[in-house]
Amino acid sequence: MWANRLLLISVNVLGRAPVAGEVKTRLIPYLGVEGAAKAHEQLLAHVVGVAGNWCGKSPSRQCNLWCTPDTTHPYFDSLSAVKQRYVQPQGDLGQRMAAIVAYGLKSADRVVLLGGDGVSVSAALLTEVEAALAEVPVVMATADDGGYILLGLTSPAPTLFSDIPWGTENVAKETRLRLKSLGWQWREFPGQWDVDRPEDWDRFQTVLDCVN
Repeated sequence: MWANRLLLISVNVLGRAPVAGEVKTRLIPYLGVEGAAKAHEQLLAHVVGVAGNWCGKSPSRQCNLWCTPDTTHPYFDSLSAVKQRYVQPQGDLGQRMAAIVAYGLKSADRVVLLGGDGVSVSAALLTEVEAALAEVPVVMATADDGGYILLGLTSPAPTLFSDIPWGTENVAKETRLRLKSLGWQWREFPGQWDVDRPEDWDRFQTVLDCVN
């Protein structure tokens, strides 16, 4: 069936409005309230930029920004066209992610979830993820802290998102257990990282210096 048409892939970045005091709170002691909000802006812009540029290279790819609390914050205007912005569903992180996957699979063959601070994402990684999802139903880009920055699926799987200890070092471990219980094959791309702590922020600045 798939051999006769393009496999559509939907990349979905989760992003929060950069309200001072409500974003990157673990960076506030290091950067201050306003500094942490600016850091959040920079991180989200980086991730959306990488994903958007990659998606723009093929008609089979689309990039969406899922915003919270809504899509109207002026900062979002600099990141994404209105038609590519959606309000994140209600519920905890797992419920929101499961709903985004279900929505995306209504029009795409493969759905990728990407955290707004998963700054190790690259065009090369997304290309590998795209290829892997033509062979296995799940792809996970695992982070050094025990979580993941990216999860790709070809079928809805609410159990992958329910009662997960989000924000801990056991997120990827528990997700693997859920995949085993489903009997699903998956592929991992380890060694990724996001920005939560001061040392992560410093690492991101080093990466930017190398790019610039």
